[in-house]
Amino acid sequence: VYASNQPSQFDPAVMDRIDEMVGFDLPGVEERRTMIAMYIDKYLLKPPTWAKAVTTENIGDAEIEEVVQMTAGFSGRAISKLAIAWQAAAYGTEGAILTREAFFQTVQNHKASMSIKEDWLTKAQKRAAMLTADQ
Repeated sequence: VYASNQPSQFDPAVMDRIDEMVGFDLPGVEERRTMIAMYIDKYLLKPPTWAKAVTTENIGDAEIEEVVQMTAGFSGRAISKLAIAWQAAAYGTEGAILTREAFFQTVQNHKASMSIKEDWLTKAQKRAAMLTADQ
């Protein structure tokens, strides 16, 4: 079983061994809303007993809804990693507090990082195409 948001990155020999492919769209608004709520509970408010719970300040339904809109194009894994980044931002404070400002800044940082990764991938694909093009 293989899973990828970018199956075009698989080597042709790997692709040749895949008998069936099932496509999954990126999560829509409702799925993102559900995942964000679930991960806020899992990583911030009700973490495992060995982890410290995070206190949120001035983060309510309106802020969460704004993040739902800001995360259009995120995969489920990217949303999970965003929630872990929120946790890390809170753990970097005395008292494990995630403020409204840090909540949104973490989203912006995460989006910027994803954009850089996408740019790297695009450049790598262009370079690979150039290097393998017939002369």
